[in-house]
Amino acid sequence: MKKKLQQRAVNTRRKILDAAIDRFAASGLAGTTVEDIAVAAGVNKQRIYAYFNSKQGLFEAALLAVFQEVGICSTEAVKRAADEPEKLSSIMLEEFFRVHQEHPALHRLLGWANLQENESVQILAGVRSKENAALREIFEKARTQKSIIDIKFENWLFTLLALSCFYYSNLRTMQFTHDPEMAQTEWKKALLKDAASLFLPRCS
Repeated sequence: MKKKLQQRAVNTRRKILDAAIDRFAASGLAGTTVEDIAVAAGVNKQRIYAYFNSKQGLFEAALLAVFQEVGICSTEAVKRAADEPEKLSSIMLEEFFRVHQEHPALHRLLGWANLQENESVQILAGVRSKENAALREIFEKARTQKSIIDIKFENWLFTLLALSCFYYSNLRTMQFTHDPEMAQTEWKKALLKDAASLFLPRCS
């Protein structure tokens, strides 16, 4: 009986968290009420406060859950990059684009978290440390082999992440202000190819 109650509690918490991710991704912290989330999760508000203390606490839990559960790069992508460090930028750009396409809540929650200008983002400290360490090792190997330009790892990673995040968070407006073909597969392939080439060493 005790195990059933514990599992029920785990399931209820997960339902609340999933509903919160969905609602916060759509409307942000300020635009979402606890009542909105309670209705979406099929629970009463008291249950939400019991698990997360406050709306702020729930937002932080939702943000952390997305970052922990949506790996920014898969084990397969890291292995490919380790086997072919000369293709590191291309492989990781494709991976980052895939992640944002499959998990739109990621860039939406990122946008809201940055707009709020509060301390919610502090909960993310160190979340990507393991992934970043694995990428840094491959990056340094590629740089030693001179298959990538001499650039700081942090700047390289920021550029790739910024491009993928910006593409998906601004795609709708950019189709009207930049190029109506942006959402097309071939356009995106060309973008990835051109962007990856920026990090290749130039022949003197």
